Amino acid sequence: MNQTESENCMLRLAARGKTESCPHERCSFWEPGGAVVQGGCLIERLGVDVRLPGLAAYLLETRERLDQARDLV
Repeated sequence: MNQTESENCMLRLAARGKTESCPHERCSFWEPGGAVVQGGCLIERLGVDVRLPGLAAYLLETRERLDQARDLV
């Protein structure tokens, strides 16, 4: 994890005001690392401004739906 990435899920915090540990590989927005870069949060890497609660809520809902769909496979 690099210095810009936190231990808590920024989407959950921005959307619901609740703290949740970052699920890392269990999150649909997690990018696995490789030879060049470490694994990290796609939302953080793109620099998406999630201070708008509506956007944060939308992205969190999208993440939850993607996670659920992945678990069905």
